[in-house]
Amino acid sequence: MSRSKTLYQLQIFDSGIDQAIKRIQAIELILSDTKEFDIALKNKEEHNNILDEKRKALKSTEHNVEDQNRKIAQNQNKLYGGAVTNPKDLEDLQLESVSLHKYVSVLEERQLEAMFESDQALEIFNQSSARLEEITVRKQIESATLSTEIIYLESTISTLQEDRSTLLTGTDLLELPIYEALRKSSGGIAVTLMINSSCSSCGSNIPSAIEQEARSPTKLSFCPACKRILYPGSS
Repeated sequence: MSRSKTLYQLQIFDSGIDQAIKRIQAIELILSDTKEFDIALKNKEEHNNILDEKRKALKSTEHNVEDQNRKIAQNQNKLYGGAVTNPKDLEDLQLESVSLHKYVSVLEERQLEAMFESDQALEIFNQSSARLEEITVRKQIESATLSTEIIYLESTISTLQEDRSTLLTGTDLLELPIYEALRKSSGGIAVTLMINSSCSSCGSNIPSAIEQEARSPTKLSFCPACKRILYPGSS
């Protein structure tokens, strides 16, 4: 195997490892992103607090109506029970009866408004609860799927690392430091295919002398423009 072909194969393994690592990092970011869930949880908690307040307000109006009806019952008992016979007292009781009935109507209107607001708050709370449940289920499915993908990617990395070690075992690659340096300085691509006398990475034309040198099994040739190692793919 030519030296450039060995380095090109090495790059395939290294690129596969790099891609798998980047994908794992991207997955970890996705799994750690709880923003959508946190917002939904906060909304549910806020709507639950509002619902509690509306229910308390409704209960208060119900108590007020009940209390007013008790006063009306007491008034009616005095007015028509026969215990009060004084005309002035009866007149006062009658006036009180009118006032009590008017006010109970006001209280009942307030009760209806409180019931409506409580029902609205319950509907909004149910919606926010359903939204949180939807996100929770989706996140659980997503987490399971992505966790399985991580296991696959970790296995892929392990396999590629083994293949890399096998390739390098017994190989005296003096150019390995050059390859590593080029990978760091050239976006991970140290070895580039030479196709139709052109560099596949930068598109530059390769002079015939360099092209011939690139086809040597014992020498390395570099693109005069991007400085990457040239691999003709036929050595």
